[in-house]
Amino acid sequence: MNRLVLILLISLLVGGRAGAGPIRISDLTEPYDLYKASELLEVRAGSVSVDELLQNPGRYRFVPTENRLIKPYDHQFGYWFRFQITNETDREVFMQFIYAGTEFIRVYETVDNRILTLHKLGSLQPEPAAPFRKSIQFCPIQARNGQTHTFYVYMEGVYTGVLPIYALSTTRLIESQHYSDLFYGIYYGFILIIIVYSLVLYIRLREQGNLRYAIWVFFIGLLMALFRGHTSEFFWPANPSIERYSAALSSVTGVLHILFTLTFLRLRLQAPRFYKIGIGIVVLYLISFVLNVANVSLNYQLGRQIDIVPVVVLLEGTFSIMAGLVTLRKGFRPALFYIAGNLFFYIGIFVFLMYTYGQLQFSFWTYESIHLGVGVEILFFAVALTYKVNLLKKRRQEAEQEQIRLLVENKRLVSEQNAMLEQKVQQRTEELQAAKQRSEELLLNILPAEVVEELKRTGRSKPRRFERVTVLFTDIVNFTSMGERLSPEELVSEIDYYYRSFDAILSQYRIEKIKTIGDAYLCAGGLPVVYPENPVEVVRAALEMRAFLLRNQHERQANGQQHFEFRIGVHTGPVVAGIVGDRKFAYDIWGDTVNTAARMEQYGEAGKVNISETTFRLVKEQIRCSYRGKIAVKNKEALDMYYAEELVAVGIPGAVEETD
Repeated sequence: MNRLVLILLISLLVGGRAGAGPIRISDLTEPYDLYKASELLEVRAGSVSVDELLQNPGRYRFVPTENRLIKPYDHQFGYWFRFQITNETDREVFMQFIYAGTEFIRVYETVDNRILTLHKLGSLQPEPAAPFRKSIQFCPIQARNGQTHTFYVYMEGVYTGVLPIYALSTTRLIESQHYSDLFYGIYYGFILIIIVYSLVLYIRLREQGNLRYAIWVFFIGLLMALFRGHTSEFFWPANPSIERYSAALSSVTGVLHILFTLTFLRLRLQAPRFYKIGIGIVVLYLISFVLNVANVSLNYQLGRQIDIVPVVVLLEGTFSIMAGLVTLRKGFRPALFYIAGNLFFYIGIFVFLMYTYGQLQFSFWTYESIHLGVGVEILFFAVALTYKVNLLKKRRQEAEQEQIRLLVENKRLVSEQNAMLEQKVQQRTEELQAAKQRSEELLLNILPAEVVEELKRTGRSKPRRFERVTVLFTDIVNFTSMGERLSPEELVSEIDYYYRSFDAILSQYRIEKIKTIGDAYLCAGGLPVVYPENPVEVVRAALEMRAFLLRNQHERQANGQQHFEFRIGVHTGPVVAGIVGDRKFAYDIWGDTVNTAARMEQYGEAGKVNISETTFRLVKEQIRCSYRGKIAVKNKEALDMYYAEELVAVGIPGAVEETD
C-alpha cells in the first residue's frame, strides 16, 4: 500500500512538471529562464527529427531537464529541449543561448504541430552574413500579442551540463551584449598590453622567460576567445570547423605554461627532479594533443571524446604549486607571485566546474570564472616577471660593482708590482701616457670648443686678446666659519649643489665657465667667440643666480636649515685668454678686468649683484640699476659701483617693462 502511494506521488510530480503551462512573458525588463522550465529528451545524435516529434508526440518521453542528464563531450548523443512561450506583449522577444561552445543548435518554433521558423546556431554553424552571432547565440521569437508557441531546441556536441537559455527583450539583449563587449574589450586589451610589455622586456634583457611568457599569454588569450566564440567570429565565421580542435589548443597552452615554468623558476638548477617531472607533463600534453586531433579528424568515430587534458591540468597544477614552493624556500621570492597566480587560476576552474555541474547558479562571476582566474594569473605572472627582472638587475649591478672592485684591486696590485720592478724612468713614462689619455678624455670638458679645435689643428693654442669681455666673480660669504660647522663631505656636497646650479644657469647663455677656486666661481662672456651682447647676458645670468640663491635661502630658512650667502661682482673690459703650461693646463683669463671684477665681488653685499660703471653703461638700457656711489677699493682709486636690480627692456623674457 505504501509503495503504491509513493508511485502515485511520483507520477503526480512528473505529470505536474510535464503538463506545466507555458512561460508567460509580460515584463520586458526581466529575463525568463527557459532552460529550467524545459523538458529534455536524450537521443542518438541525428536519430530523431523534429517532424517525428511533431507527428508522434506520444512516442517520445520528455523528462524535466536536469544538469545530471546531460553528458558533456559525448558526441554520440543529442538533446531535444521542449517548452512553450506565451508572449503577452506586442514587442519582439529574443531567445539567447549564453554558452557559445555548443557545436550545433537548431531552434524550431511551432504552432499546431506546424513549423513556423527554423534558426541554425552553434559554434560549428557557418555564419558568413552575420559573424557576430558566433559569440552572441540568439534568435527572434515570432510569438506576440498573447500567442502561445511551442519550441523544440536540438543541441549536439555539448561541452557542459549547464546550458542557460533565456527569453528577453531587445533592450535587455543589447544591454547584456554591451556589458559583454565592454568586459571582453578590457580583457583582450589587458592581454595585449601584457604581451607587448613582455616582448619589450625580452628585447631589452634577452631573457627567455619573458619570450615564453608572451607566447603563453597569446595562446591562453586565444583559448579564452575560442571558449566564447570570438575566434570564429573574427577569423573564420564561414568555416568554423576548426573550433573542434579547441581541446588540442588547450594542450598547446599547457605545454607553453610548463615551458615558462621551467624557465621562470629555473628548475634545472634549483630543482632538477621537478624539472624532469615538468618534462614528463609536457609529454602527457603532447599525447593528449595527438589524441584530440585524431579523434576530431576521425569525426568522433570513437564515440565519447577522449580528452585527458583535465587530468593533465590537475597534475600540472599540483606540480606548478609544489615547484613554486620549493624555489620559494630556496630564496627565489618571485615564486610567491607565481604560486598566487596558479592558485587563482585553479580557483577559477573549480568555480566554473561547480557551475557546469549545476552546483552554482548562473551569474557573471560563475560564467566568467575561468576568464577571471586566467586574467588574475596573467597579472600575477607579470608581477613575478617584473620582480625577477628587478632582481636580475640588482644582481647584475652588484656583479658589475664587484667586478669594478676587483679591477681596481688588480690595478692597485699591478701598480705596486710595477713600482717595485720597473725603473723610475719607465714609471714616469707610464704616468705621462696615462696623463695624456686622461687629457684627451677631459679636453672637451675643460676647454672651449674653439680652443680644442685649434689644439687639434696646430697642437697648441695661442693667447688672444679680447677687447670687451664681461667677467663675473662670485664668492661665499663667511666661508671659513661656515665650513668649520660642516664635515668635509657635507661641505663639498653643499658647494657642489650651488655650483651645479650655476652651471645650469650659464648653459642658457653664451658664457664660458673659467674655473672655481675654493669657494670662488669665475666665468666670462664674450670669449672665445666675440659677441657684443655679452655684458647684458652676463648680468642677466647674475640676476638669475641671485634669484636662485634667494629662493634657496627662503626654503632652507623655512625648514630650519643653514644656507650659504654669495656676493656677485661683474666688470667689463679687455682680457688676455689662453692656455699656459704643458701639463694640467686650463683655459684662463688675465688682466686688470679680472682683478676689477674680483673687487666688485669683494665690495658688494650678500645677495646683491655689484657691477662696475663700465658694465653699467653697457647694460643700463636693458637692466635697471641703483647707483651706490664711489667706493674706496684697496690698491685702486675709488670706483663707481652699481647694484643690478632687474631687467627692464621690452621683448626680453623675464624682463619688467618700465612705465612712466
